[in-house]
Amino acid sequence: MSDLKNITVGGLEPLTTIDFPNKLASVVFLQGCNLACRFCYNNSLLSFGAPSLDWDEVIDFLRKREGFLEGVVFSGGEPCLHKDLAKAISEVKTLGFEIALHTNGFYPEVVKDLINRELISFVAIDLKAPPEKYECVTSKILPVEAYSELADFIVSSGIDYEYRTTFHPSLLEHKDFLLIADWLKKHKIGTYALQQFRHGQALDKSLKEIHSINLPPETFQRLKSSVKKLIIRSESSNERMALRDVA
Repeated sequence: MSDLKNITVGGLEPLTTIDFPNKLASVVFLQGCNLACRFCYNNSLLSFGAPSLDWDEVIDFLRKREGFLEGVVFSGGEPCLHKDLAKAISEVKTLGFEIALHTNGFYPEVVKDLINRELISFVAIDLKAPPEKYECVTSKILPVEAYSELADFIVSSGIDYEYRTTFHPSLLEHKDFLLIADWLKKHKIGTYALQQFRHGQALDKSLKEIHSINLPPETFQRLKSSVKKLIIRSESSNERMALRDVA
């Protein structure tokens, strides 16, 4: 039985092929988040409550999938809120799984520690908006200096990573992505993903469902020129075509 006390599991996705690039993985969703992103579709994880699974149940599940799964993703909510995150990752890693972390970047020292200790092999960092628009989208002001310093650390560390932004026209527009492109270029970000808003149980109920990433071609080109690899995640055939054009 594990002695972890400061991990609150909000859910478990048995299999994913998209959350950990080139890996068959499971996703462990941890409860609690410091933000209230208007587009968030995991809003049931924003607050701490009764865990949906005991940590021992997670470990038992993963043990049964040794030899099939290659990796485990720690997501949320915001996993870096959990004091026992490193211990939890270490415990999963001893089972032979590679580890990915999905985080909003507000806890740079936690992320740096995990990278320095080689506990994770992939990190996805949310770039919710241009810095000056963060409070509108997330309810919190971005600590720009610390966030940018983390970006420089990640790029220089050699770890596999991506930065990513969720698109909804009511939250971000063309000019916002030009500012994002400038930030990506300034910090020499290699991989950036632009992903379509998923309606589901969005925190902001006024946000209407969308079916494409409706931005001008020049915006895609500006983003493309700012990074080595641009990924478009959208259900629209037009965006799939755009992916071929810009990747």
